Formats: sequence, structure tokens, C-alpha cells
Amino acid sequence: MNYYLPDESQLKLRSTRFVRRMFVMRQLGTFLCFLPILSVLLEAGQSRALCALLFINAWVWPWLAYRMALRSRDPTGREKLNLTLDAAFGGLWVAVMAISPVPSLVIIAVLVADRYAAGGMTQLIAAMQAFLLAFVLMWLVEGMPIHLGFSARTVWLTLPLATFYMLVLSVVSYNLTLNLRKKNRELERIALMDPGLQIPNRRLFERRLESEYLRTRRGETAAWLMMIDVDHFKRVNDTFGHEAGDFLLSEISALLRNQVGMEDIPARFGGDELVVIVRDANEMTISLLAQTLSKRINGLRLPASTDFYCTVSIGIAPAQSAASLSEWLRHADDALYEVKRAGRNGIRLWGKM
Repeated sequence: MNYYLPDESQLKLRSTRFVRRMFVMRQLGTFLCFLPILSVLLEAGQSRALCALLFINAWVWPWLAYRMALRSRDPTGREKLNLTLDAAFGGLWVAVMAISPVPSLVIIAVLVADRYAAGGMTQLIAAMQAFLLAFVLMWLVEGMPIHLGFSARTVWLTLPLATFYMLVLSVVSYNLTLNLRKKNRELERIALMDPGLQIPNRRLFERRLESEYLRTRRGETAAWLMMIDVDHFKRVNDTFGHEAGDFLLSEISALLRNQVGMEDIPARFGGDELVVIVRDANEMTISLLAQTLSKRINGLRLPASTDFYCTVSIGIAPAQSAASLSEWLRHADDALYEVKRAGRNGIRLWGKM
């Protein structure tokens, strides 16, 4: 089930960016192809009509393709068709050049790299099919000529296509990959955050818990786990409604974000239970932090009742005392259970019960 669908304007913007990027690459590519192809045509004594068609392909076609894509109801689909037509034009000119090896091979290499970068294997297959069809038809019309010779001028005019264009293509591809990585990291961050509380969810909490446990075992830090349970939270929902309960958890979450250290990790463990992984602490500092949090949470009020006050039960355990990650978590849970069994609204350190 899709929970997010980009609206029409966003899809149009993405398509427009794709079309513009392809226009720039097409304009550069046709210009760089124009030079060696023209050199071969002039050396072969081809007609001015063919040279004029080459000029149109190099200077008119990119703008025409750009305008057609922008005006299309499906700019991306139209642009993919334009990319296939580009390949067909390439096949025509390779046939007209009588398969002159240096420009022909470079043009084929550029087409393969560019089509694959633009649309993957699907686009590459479509482009190569169009290239071969156009090449075979034109080559047959031309009488199947083969001219394996080439001049120094043609080689020099082909070099910019073989070097500069491929360099630009590499830069564009790298930037697209970099942007994709950034978006993927942002999506992963969103997926690992509790949307209502703006703190890590249990999935991210478990990752960070393991990381801090291992760092503690290596002697790099002294991590503590603090489990916080809102006392009688069900009564809040039943009395004031679930919106009030969500508001209370949101306020506690904001308080945790503001009160814990920059390197400490508050998270939602589940339901009304919150946790904080505290780095580089000792028994005194963790106790003071727990007391501060308990006092601040006790001062929270609900908009629906100014007489309401909130209490929490807090269980704390050090990573050093645990032989495993699951044992560390169980120690904190045991300490929390002792607080609840004693009547709630209290703080317990594991091993001090």
C-alpha cells in the first residue's frame, strides 16, 4: 500500500528536470559528433544536401526534441523516445560514413554509455535496436560501403567526443548518484524516526543500543540505559482522550530532547514507554539526570486540565554490568519493574534495589 504519492506538480517538475538534463547532453553530444562526421563526409565528397541534414541533426534536432518533450503530456516518456531516435540517427550517420572506424566506434561507445546512464538496460536495448535498424537500412541504400581509412583531421576531431563528452557524462552520473544517496539517507532517517514524537523509533534505538554496548565493552565510553514509563497512561487516554495522551507523550519527548546530552539518544521503546541511552555517565550523573527529568515531567500540564500532573517510573542500568546486549536491556527493565511494584513514581538503579 502506498502511503505517499507525489502530486502532479512534483511529477511534472521531475520530468522537466530530466528533459532539461537530456537536452544539455544531447546538444553537447550532437555538436561533438557533428565535427568528425562532417570531416568524413567532406573527405568522401558527399553532397551538400547530406551536410545540410547533418547540420539540422546537430543544431535543430536538440531544440525540437526539447520542445516536443516539454509540451508532451508525458515529458519523461517522450524524452525516452527522443533518446531512441538519437540512436537511430547515429545508425544513419555510421552507415553514411561507410563505417569509418574511429568516429563510428566512438559514436557507438558514447551511445551505449549515454543510453544506459539515462534509462538503464531497457533504454539501452531500445536504442541499440533503433541504431541497428537505421544502420542496416541506410547501409543497404548506400550500397553497403566500407571505408576503413581515416585522416589525421578526423581523428583529432573525434577526440573531444571520446574524452570531453565522456568526462561530462561521468560528472553528471556521479552527481545523480550523490543526490540519490542523499535522498536515500533522508528516507532512511525518516523511516527510523517516530513521526509523532520526533525521536528515534525502536528500530533505530536497537541499532544505537548495540553500538553503545560494544563501545562500552571496548572501553571507549560508559553507557547507561534509562527506561521511562508514564504512570497510569491508560487513565489519561480514558479520561481525556487519545489526543491528550499523544500530546503528553509529545511534550515528554520534547523535554527529553532538550534535557539529555548532545550525544545521548532518546527514543520510543513502545506505547507509553520511552528510553534514553546516556553516554559517558556515572552513577551520580545518571541519577541527577533521572531526577531532573522526573521533576520536569511532573511539571507538565494538559490543556484539558490544569490540575493534571504526570509522574513517571524510571529504571536505569549500566552497560558495564551486563554480559550481553539483551541482559543490559533486561537489567533496565527489571529496575523499572521494581519501581512499579513499589507504587510507581520513582527511580531505581539496577543493582541498588
